[in-house]
Amino acid sequence: MRILIYGAGAMGLYLSARLSQAGHSVSLKARGAPLERAESGVPITVTNGDESQQISGVKVIAELDPDSETYDLAVITTKAWQVAEAAAETAPVLGEEGRLLTIQNGVDAPAQAAQHVPADRVLAGTAVVITERTGPLAVALTGAEAHLVLGPWEPSADQSDAGVYAQQLTTALRRAGILAQRNEDILTAVWKKLALVASYGGVGALSGAPVGITRAVPQTKALVRNAMLEVFNVGNTRGATLQEQDLEDLMGTYTQKFGESTTASLQRDLAAGRPSELREQIGAVVAHARELGVDVPIFETIYASQLPRELQARAAVAQS
Repeated sequence: MRILIYGAGAMGLYLSARLSQAGHSVSLKARGAPLERAESGVPITVTNGDESQQISGVKVIAELDPDSETYDLAVITTKAWQVAEAAAETAPVLGEEGRLLTIQNGVDAPAQAAQHVPADRVLAGTAVVITERTGPLAVALTGAEAHLVLGPWEPSADQSDAGVYAQQLTTALRRAGILAQRNEDILTAVWKKLALVASYGGVGALSGAPVGITRAVPQTKALVRNAMLEVFNVGNTRGATLQEQDLEDLMGTYTQKFGESTTASLQRDLAAGRPSELREQIGAVVAHARELGVDVPIFETIYASQLPRELQARAAVAQS
């Protein structure tokens, strides 16, 4: 497959390396990153524990040119607030049957992509992996390889073609060492992921404490659970089918699978004074809830309390 990875952050570097390692033609669009154009391919270093690999063959490109190359698949790995711009720039270089995959936290990225690409060519996904960009062409992986769940955002008229393409993509990801699964109810999957990251991340931002503390204190543990229920209420009103077992799954992840020092990227960005995905995660729950007439007092409180920090961080970036 000819694959474009849009964004040279940790996730972009990781996916570029693994897909190139599996034999795909991979181009990495470096959004303002300090990377030189390298059409012949560059090595990306992937470290997991004490093991490091240099994976070659990824082309680094500064601009997208439909007259030069088109792609079977484009994966947007930017922050959620950058998806609309990335989709607009990516749309012209998708091949005739090319698909665009969004994997951001939140629930609005696929719809934003569908404003620039036909909706039946948009794939929505959730990604679970812990990565850190440690250099311009280096990424560190903590723990297991990525787990991706993906599916069509809007069913196409020809379901057989859509199914064949989804299966090809899932197979390509698995050959790259990535645990990939198809999910025909991707709406439910993205709301379930949001329920996890926005609840523990929001409560973490509010309390300033890592997971090991928030789950050990009964009051904050209950707050996380109740926040998940708020997301479930909004998501199900929107058309998802989240159930009691989904809640138990998420609480099991929060209480048993996260390390003691775990914090969400939202919490870390807010604490460091960096622009965060506050609007795309916490704000999205609030916005959808208001539109649908669903009460979300926990998320209303988190959003109102963290918005001053977010606005201050964005103002500082704008002035720099």
